[in-house]
Amino acid sequence: MDAQTETGDVSSTAGVGSLARRGGIALGLAVLVNVAIVVAADAAGVAPTLDPLSTGPVVLFTALGVVGATVVYGVLARFRAEPDRLFTGIAAVVLVLSLIPDVTYAPTLPGATTLGVTVLAIMHVTAALVAVAVLTDLVSWP
Repeated sequence: MDAQTETGDVSSTAGVGSLARRGGIALGLAVLVNVAIVVAADAAGVAPTLDPLSTGPVVLFTALGVVGATVVYGVLARFRAEPDRLFTGIAAVVLVLSLIPDVTYAPTLPGATTLGVTVLAIMHVTAALVAVAVLTDLVSWP
């Protein structure tokens, strides 16, 4: 085993390629699941006029979150031999922080309902779970 493998260095072509592939899978899966949630919520009439619960914002913010998670995982993997546990902890803290606007601000928006705000929070959890599962060794990806 060479020093690069021992330190978890993802700066090699194979490491960066693997991280990019896993990040792309996480991005696609998280966006797909969250858009499906939006479609279901819309069909159920959960909060039809709540702007954050529409496809555009959901795709944008899900993508930003997953891309950010991929970058953080890449940095951790560059400097730590075992980044998964630390990344999972960071992801949990960021998830809790991301729920603060759902609890404090989203209920004040026009068209907000308790169920609509709950669906927004569920989508935060969904994106976090997908990112952690795909970027770490929780799920084995090709």
